[in-house]
Amino acid sequence: MNIIFKSTLLFFVIVGLLSCQKDDSTTTTPSIPYWQLAPIDDAKIIDFLSTNYFNEEDFATQPFTSEIEFSIDSLGGTRTLLFDYVNNVINNFTIETKLIYVEGVAHTLYILKIAQGLGVEQPKFCDEALLSYEGMTLQKDIFDNALNPVKLDLASTVKGFSESVSEFNIAAGIPTDNGDGTFTYHDYGVGVVFMPSGLGYYSGSAGSISAYTPLIFKLKVYGTTELDHDGDGVPTYVEDLNGDHYLNNDDTDLDGIPNYGDTNDDNDPVLTRNEVINTYVINVGDSDPIIISGEVEIDRVVNTNVVPNTITITRRIYKDTDLDGIPDYLDADS
Repeated sequence: MNIIFKSTLLFFVIVGLLSCQKDDSTTTTPSIPYWQLAPIDDAKIIDFLSTNYFNEEDFATQPFTSEIEFSIDSLGGTRTLLFDYVNNVINNFTIETKLIYVEGVAHTLYILKIAQGLGVEQPKFCDEALLSYEGMTLQKDIFDNALNPVKLDLASTVKGFSESVSEFNIAAGIPTDNGDGTFTYHDYGVGVVFMPSGLGYYSGSAGSISAYTPLIFKLKVYGTTELDHDGDGVPTYVEDLNGDHYLNNDDTDLDGIPNYGDTNDDNDPVLTRNEVINTYVINVGDSDPIIISGEVEIDRVVNTNVVPNTITITRRIYKDTDLDGIPDYLDADS
């Protein structure tokens, strides 16, 4: 199991309840409260950013024409400290901050965006992402990597990882087939994230990572696929009803199974997949077909081989039979 994956309970009603097993090497230590730990970790990250540089000159030309690797060192010469990128003192790059709340405590995620990515999509926090990555500690010890593109279910990774990947756009255009089973992606998202331990493994330890260890991840984001973990016709991100990016606290029927793993979210006689409708609209021409209220576009295919172009749109309709403002699949008395 790659080290970035968290130990979590995954729900699959189709085959029964399954759980992701912890590595035998995983241990836990007595917990330091999040409110006490968050400022300590933040100070460690700021200290790292204040004493290290990155090879920004290698990324001067965009889009990238070769596989340029990000590197960090403490001998900057004429280069700018990473901390100054937080202050946005230069024009080429900026370290953005993102606040993530864990049990009501704010944790600061530091994201260095080397390239936003020119694709039209961004992975959502619970989607599948096609990417490569390398993980290291603030001591620059590498603990995990996937140098070749891999597909990861972001819902099964540590919080700081999923919240970072979802900040980048995917690659643009069609990848180049290299003829050997590999592909070259173009204009993809590239960056580095610095996360406190509260967004990583917190009081747990896994492999070479000890408890309360802030983490660094280098990221290259190539593609994404929307996930529907329980196959009920409702994408997982829609099952996050309160929008807090935590999936396990959304349980409409209070049966102990979160909605993203529950094929009957409201526990009525009708399965969720039978209360959600997918329809298709074909439009000839360049104008968009009209999407009526209550419908969500989930897919679009443009046929450029004909003039005018043919646009096929797949729409998802969340029915509300009794017009009470609650979609049928969440309404037990619909």
